Amino acid sequence: MAEMDWAREMTDSDENRLSLMEWLKCCQRVGRFPRLAEIPAQVIEHVRNELGLPERIGMTDVAERTGRNHKALVRALLGLDGDQAAARKLAEQAIRQAAKTKDHPADLINVALEELAKNSCEFPAFSTLDDLAAQVRTEVNGAIFTLAYRRMGFDDHARMLAMPEVDPTTGCSGHDRAKKSAPRATVTKLRQQWDHLAWLDGMAGASDAWLKGCPLPRSPISRPRRGRWTLCKRMNTMHNKARELLETIRAE
Repeated sequence: MAEMDWAREMTDSDENRLSLMEWLKCCQRVGRFPRLAEIPAQVIEHVRNELGLPERIGMTDVAERTGRNHKALVRALLGLDGDQAAARKLAEQAIRQAAKTKDHPADLINVALEELAKNSCEFPAFSTLDDLAAQVRTEVNGAIFTLAYRRMGFDDHARMLAMPEVDPTTGCSGHDRAKKSAPRATVTKLRQQWDHLAWLDGMAGASDAWLKGCPLPRSPISRPRRGRWTLCKRMNTMHNKARELLETIRAE
């Protein structure tokens, strides 16, 4: 009710009241002012019904200058900073810092949104944040790749360049082999997984030296732990089968 009273106090017509409340609700929900065409008709209808206005009342007749004034009123009420240049700069700084340890674009955009919300900034359009995340991610990753490449020796370069080559016997490249996930937890495949991890360590060579000082993201299960994880899955399977057998013997 307080927001509706505020809208009635700030406007002098039904059309303007609907416009002001629409911009308020949109900004509260998505953190920015979408284009009028982006607002679903169901949202406009819901707000209009809440205000008790007739169906003929819409937003298309509201003057552009009046709409800008309504957005300024909403920013003042919510305490939002509408400086889009400053918001983009803040978002870029947050994404650049996060890109050192995160790689997924959605994660980078979420970091930017959190930083903008913390500083009470009006959000830029999603396309702006998406383009910004892609640009910064490319720059940060490119710098890391360049640093690692300069630290690699001739033999390291040769091994890495050979990774995309397809083995005519297996039909797989070294890159395909490196992406292979752990197989089902059996004793035989556990040994195969250890061999696979040993091969990966051999291919990586002095990768710790290549990436020294780089704040790279870490996998939830690091490579040395994958073998232990496979072994734990195997032991759990054996435990469950033994328990089922024990329950069957007891039932007899």
